[in-house]
Amino acid sequence: MSIRNVALMIGALSLMSVCRAAWAGEAADVPSPAKMLVDYYHQMSVPKPFVVREGDAFEKHRDELRQKVFKSVGLWPLPKRVPLDVHQSPPLDHPWCTVRRIYYQLWPGVYSAGLLFVPKQLTEEPAPAMLCPHGHWSDGNAHPEVQKRCLYFARLGYVTFSSTQNHFEDLYIGVSHQTLMIWNNLRALDYLESLPLVDRSRIGVAGASGGGLQAQMVVGLDDRVRAATVVGLTCDFREIMFPDRHHCTCNHFPQVMQFTDHPEISALGLPTALQFLTMNDWTKSFERDNLPTIQKLYAANGHPDRVDCKYYNTPHSYDKEKRERTYWWMERWVRGNDAGEPVVEPEDIETFPVKMLQELSVDVPANKGFGELSLIYTDERGYQAPALTTAAGLQEYQKKMLTSLNDLLGMGVALPRADKDPKMLRSQTEDDLVIEHIGYPSEGGILVPTIVICRKQAQVKLPVTIVFSKAGKDTLLAETGPDSPRQLAQDGSLVVLPDVRCYGEMFSTAAAGNEVNSRQAAGWQRNGIVWGRPVSGMACTDIQGVLDGLSGRPDTDMSRVKLLSRKSGDLAIAALFAAALDPRIAEADVDLAGCCFQKRNMPLVSCVLHHGDVFQWAALAVDRKLTLRNVPAEAGDPAWLRTAFALAENGDGLRVVP
Repeated sequence: MSIRNVALMIGALSLMSVCRAAWAGEAADVPSPAKMLVDYYHQMSVPKPFVVREGDAFEKHRDELRQKVFKSVGLWPLPKRVPLDVHQSPPLDHPWCTVRRIYYQLWPGVYSAGLLFVPKQLTEEPAPAMLCPHGHWSDGNAHPEVQKRCLYFARLGYVTFSSTQNHFEDLYIGVSHQTLMIWNNLRALDYLESLPLVDRSRIGVAGASGGGLQAQMVVGLDDRVRAATVVGLTCDFREIMFPDRHHCTCNHFPQVMQFTDHPEISALGLPTALQFLTMNDWTKSFERDNLPTIQKLYAANGHPDRVDCKYYNTPHSYDKEKRERTYWWMERWVRGNDAGEPVVEPEDIETFPVKMLQELSVDVPANKGFGELSLIYTDERGYQAPALTTAAGLQEYQKKMLTSLNDLLGMGVALPRADKDPKMLRSQTEDDLVIEHIGYPSEGGILVPTIVICRKQAQVKLPVTIVFSKAGKDTLLAETGPDSPRQLAQDGSLVVLPDVRCYGEMFSTAAAGNEVNSRQAAGWQRNGIVWGRPVSGMACTDIQGVLDGLSGRPDTDMSRVKLLSRKSGDLAIAALFAAALDPRIAEADVDLAGCCFQKRNMPLVSCVLHHGDVFQWAALAVDRKLTLRNVPAEAGDPAWLRTAFALAENGDGLRVVP
């Protein structure tokens, strides 16, 4: 490396340090990017109002809300109830019951499993039943603590089924973990109802942690449950969300925070008897913050005695004392034994060796595995690029796709801007270039950290080139040579280097007191899914904010705005979406870097493949100049997009570069 290049690099790095310091300290009224991210996180995580309704008003709201929840997890309309096609293992013998592994069909060729505990001595027939989904136990429903609950319910005379907590998602096609978990448990209820031994009118559900989430969703969405115990789960979503990481991904289902929150979902089963067991985890404040509203709802509808809550000064667990309160609740509301006496679990319940239960298996030849769900959903809900033959047909297609894109990206739930005017942080001259550091207002209190570069003596309105890099604006500023931002400015452009969410300075919340870790980016993607505000949508809003700020400058020609994204599928799709949404963008040159939604290597946008992939979204910009680089074959045939450009009488406006 030459001495000159070393000097340039040292100078650029020094400038980067100065700029970071300038943002942090020189403009007292401008918060750091890290603080802006955390503030935005808190604004987006405010729980939705939980309104107490009575009678018909409650029932109408319940039905509407259930449909929204089912839709959010890809279960609306409800899947066809295919034959259960039950397969069962040979039984294991226990002094109180027999235990079998059961397989049952969820979708065609997709099976789930669970453990069935059938009491040896039934005090009544048909018998009450319990559904006991397990949570994130290390050995699933073979864990001794899960076994104890199921075995003792069998001892009490309940036919007990412990459904397996399955994890599978393909958000691009609309399958979340909750798609599988909810339907798994609704089909588990179908299975229990199919057993001659079971009294269909007396079924309870109980679970802890992830099993508590499953219990909550079952009681909230299905009227067949007579009583429920939710342990260590129900709380506001914000209690299990974080600005710098994420909880288990099974908690993050699409758009749900746009219309409800966990406590309201749990109460949709009214008049089902509902019990909450809380402790020193995310449920610690439930009794103060959420329980009173649920109690008011039940009381307003004539069932004040059907809500129970008890706090335990313990860590996250489902220990003996909590299980005993569960037994008492189920005896009262499922069996109808209202003696008010506690149910005491024996100290020395004999459990099976974990390995013995894990090895309890049965052959299910028709089971294709959960990956089959992607194929089923693609067949039923995946997009088919239409045959475009007329300009009118293209325009109608664009109208439909634009509506879908706004919904997918959550553009309608973007926060109002807290600032109207850009904030100038620093300006300096270097090598005949003016380098400005500006914060452009986006949604909420976000100011997009941006570097603007132009020639010092520019006397005319300049074309605008907005350059994106995953490494961030400071790295771009440090570049030299042909095609570098500095050279583009020397050649006569107003060059704009924004750090949109969640890249560059707008990636990390570390400066706000949170430790940087590898889960930061994934955390923002997961939070965005729950908010119905994917990171690609946040980036689009930031780009729009930058464009609004640039439009007020006297030196910009807003009829010549170009987006340039380099070697990043993440930023390429953000730029492409921005071009689709904002007609002020005259040209986009984006490098997909071998990424597309069909390959599942793009940022998470739930249900995006219901509508289209790269070429279909690009069809919203057929009246502009568009260069697509390194688009993988999985994205489809570029000939379809060329037809769209031709129908728009802009055949020369498209370049697809391998």
